[in-house]
Amino acid sequence: MSLKGDVYGKRTLDFVERLQKLTDYGEICEEIKKELEWFGLTCVTAWSMPGPGRPPDEGMVLNNRPQAYIDRYKEQNYLVRDPLVTELRKSVHPYTWGDIRQRRKLTKTEARIMDEGRDFGVREGIIIPIVTLSGSLSVFSPCGPDPDLSQRARSAIELIGIYSQQALKRALIHDRREEAAHAPLTPREREIMQWVAVGKSDEEIATLLSIGAATVTTHVESSKRKLDAFRRTYAVVQAIRFGEISI
Repeated sequence: MSLKGDVYGKRTLDFVERLQKLTDYGEICEEIKKELEWFGLTCVTAWSMPGPGRPPDEGMVLNNRPQAYIDRYKEQNYLVRDPLVTELRKSVHPYTWGDIRQRRKLTKTEARIMDEGRDFGVREGIIIPIVTLSGSLSVFSPCGPDPDLSQRARSAIELIGIYSQQALKRALIHDRREEAAHAPLTPREREIMQWVAVGKSDEEIATLLSIGAATVTTHVESSKRKLDAFRRTYAVVQAIRFGEISI
């Protein structure tokens, strides 16, 4: 293997190791951008494809392209006509902008969409589809004015994309959980959840508190909604986490 090839492999592994140590979303973004710059990739967009009827940018986890470009892309609804995106219907393998131009004859609209990137200083890029067994699709799409997209570089960028996407998602999920607010439980709900935490059934709690079992169930369901929990066991975990009850 050539010295240059060794450099690609070492850089990628070093990047993954650094990324695994980070939990802060902002720091992860900076690390990703810094690594991509070595390949001549100055902008990157990373997102999960939204489900039917969902807003196009709902699954966006990182997008540092110029705001003017982002605004125009949204205003013109380019997502449904962008050949770089529509190609995902045919291929789940990485491909570059140049690959698309070689594979098929672009319509005037498709060519214009791709050419507009040049107005913002980017001429070439690569699309990294990331597919799960359930069929969901995420996309990591860096680009730049004259990036290194040799075969060895493509392999490295694919690994960078996969690990970056996961790191970004983990950080965002963590932040959302940390920031999640819940409506405080009432004194009666806290009392009932305390009994639930020690394994008492609704009937047993009803007897202990001299109230109806249906009333206990109502309070438990209300507590689950406030604690954003589908199951009782998780509601207990959440109640402990938020300091509503103790064990």
